Amino acid sequence: MQHYLVREVFGPTLQGEGAHAGRACMFLRFAACNLACTWCDTDFAPQASRRMPPHEIVRHLRDRDVHGTRMVVVTGGEPTLQWDGEIAGALSQAGFRVHMETNGTRALHAPVDWLTVSPKPRFHERNEPLVLTSGDECKVVVDETVTEEDLAHYEQMQFDHWFLQPCHGAHYEARVRRAAMLALCRPRWRLSLQLHKIVGLP
Repeated sequence: MQHYLVREVFGPTLQGEGAHAGRACMFLRFAACNLACTWCDTDFAPQASRRMPPHEIVRHLRDRDVHGTRMVVVTGGEPTLQWDGEIAGALSQAGFRVHMETNGTRALHAPVDWLTVSPKPRFHERNEPLVLTSGDECKVVVDETVTEEDLAHYEQMQFDHWFLQPCHGAHYEARVRRAAMLALCRPRWRLSLQLHKIVGLP
């Protein structure tokens, strides 16, 4: 039986980002990531994580899902480093709809119900390519480096929804303005403001 390196299981909370912002859900956060984004707001260090088999992950989700959201956001770290048919099947059989957020640099080895690709090419090593170029939504985290040319490049890919999310940090207000202006210039994109942080949820 496969074991997975899990940083945390938590909820119920609200999905704060993208097309499902405001929807009640659970979170499964895997440890480990292949990128080192300087502004990442997640502690995904393997040293503080647990190895868990699928049935234990399902049990933790069920125990905490007291209102029956039956929606789990799978994130990390980088979840595609561990995602496979065994954990995908266990969650599906337990009745959970799986939404995943990935940086898009690794192939998806088992299906999900909703796929968010959040490309971060400025943190790729050795010009590592974006592997996942289609999905339900593309979410770009906006800092000072994101340009209209970047957005035009992503617009050649196959996504149904497009979001610009200001990067938190010391220059957050300026990044909100930058993301808003990019959305005005390229109307395909919508502004996403991390609703869970605004209302004080994890």
